[in-house]
Amino acid sequence: MSQNNENQQGLSVDFGDELSKNLTIHKNVKQEIIITTADKIKLVLINTREILTAQRDWWTPFGLLISFITTLCTAEFKDAFGLTKEFWHAIFVLLTLGSAIWLLKSFYKLYENRGKDNLDNIIENIKLRSENASENESTNT
Repeated sequence: MSQNNENQQGLSVDFGDELSKNLTIHKNVKQEIIITTADKIKLVLINTREILTAQRDWWTPFGLLISFITTLCTAEFKDAFGLTKEFWHAIFVLLTLGSAIWLLKSFYKLYENRGKDNLDNIIENIKLRSENASENESTNT
């Protein structure tokens, strides 16, 4: 048994020297720290949520508009539930107009918020809110 231990000790290789000969170390430890409060982060996140929901808010009015236009093009309105066929036609025309206005407002909101949903923009908003808060504090004192 002692011979096995001696043999194992005699075969040691120093990997440290071999690795250090061919090793290149790159340092990238520059950091940027943002100090802010929870309420300021909440404001940025609420704004970001509104921007992200604006990207899909147009789906509902678009679907309704297509449905109402299809109904107006294909349906023969009849008197039903005590209402005349002209009244039913007028209701669907108003619903179509309402959906079109809703869709246009959704597209406008989408256009206003274009490019504001990337992470760099969100981080810049956090920085700006932090800088504005520190400027306000320094002017108050």
